[in-house]
Amino acid sequence: MKIPLTFKEWQSDPSKAISYLLLFVVCALYWRSETQARDINTRCEQRLKRCEQQLQQMSKMLKTQDSICSALSSEIRIYRELGYIK
Repeated sequence: MKIPLTFKEWQSDPSKAISYLLLFVVCALYWRSETQARDINTRCEQRLKRCEQQLQQMSKMLKTQDSICSALSSEIRIYRELGYIK
């Protein structure tokens, strides 16, 4: 890609040179921010998937423990009614 200004033109009109440099800097910063945002989103999606899996596992464990606790509570009540536990 050829730059539309030569060095002699830049010397005669430094505002054009600064404008082109600023345009280049803005484009480079925009590209960098887009790349970083994409990388961050990818990492966050991966963490979200792991967290969802852990949440499902813990929910299953909680349901199992709740069932066990309920069964034990019923069993203790029955033993109290029969007089085995005072």
